[in-house]
Amino acid sequence: MRTLTLLLLSIVAFTSCEKVVLDNVDDNAKGNLIVSTQVQDEVGIGQAIWQSTRSTRPLAEFCTRISYVLYQDGQRVKYVNQKQDDDGFGSARLSIGAGQYTLLIVGHSGASNASTTDINKITFSGKLTDTFVFSQDIELADEAKNVNALLTRTVAMVRLNVTGDIPSYAARLKFYYTGGSSTLDGVTRRGCVDSRQTEYRDVSTTQRTYDIFTFPHEEEDILKITITAYDAEGNELIERVIPDVPVRTNHITTISGDFFDGSNGAFISVGATPMADDTWAGTINYPSE
Repeated sequence: MRTLTLLLLSIVAFTSCEKVVLDNVDDNAKGNLIVSTQVQDEVGIGQAIWQSTRSTRPLAEFCTRISYVLYQDGQRVKYVNQKQDDDGFGSARLSIGAGQYTLLIVGHSGASNASTTDINKITFSGKLTDTFVFSQDIELADEAKNVNALLTRTVAMVRLNVTGDIPSYAARLKFYYTGGSSTLDGVTRRGCVDSRQTEYRDVSTTQRTYDIFTFPHEEEDILKITITAYDAEGNELIERVIPDVPVRTNHITTISGDFFDGSNGAFISVGATPMADDTWAGTINYPSE
């Protein structure tokens, strides 16, 4: 019988500048592969509260679900789904025959597992959450293979900051937005459909911020957002239409203003705040050589 390749992934995933460190790998554990990834978290600035300290932190602090998936010739051939309260959350063992595969890992905090049947159309039920992805082509032989996996953030966040008074009778906000995607291409790590996304958030007189997520089709995208407030009986209180909202992968776009002030004019200021990763992406020579 053909020897099966045993692939063991133990992943602590995070989001910014990374340094992979392998510790205490048991070379005598034949047939087992232990992978440990550590990611350095940079100091947050402005509204970039996703990253607040410089430290190494586990995936469980950001995601409550993780899927490990192997594809061959475009077909899903093996997968493991985990919840945060499962024993060994963040580790998976997949046994598969030798060959060429694509490995996909998806971390998020949705109500149920991501649908990973098609690597080019990863879908999520319920509201879209902060989401992290790793994908890579790998070749497996009869012996075990060492794979170092780093999950990176694939969403853009839009944050509504309510600066004025919030009426006690306001109960719910509806966010309806177009221009982004709720479906992810696991290979390009971009949005892959033109989605009409709808999200609801409960309102509190003490809560000032409300967040929504999307997968941009490109690194940068433009959303049109309609925000409607309702009372507890479902009666509409006020509606705001916000066109041309810029979003960018791994960035927070803030929309600030007195949402409930009763005026029909513009109430907002919009600004895109980058995450705290201070690494320059590259250099542009001018004039070009």
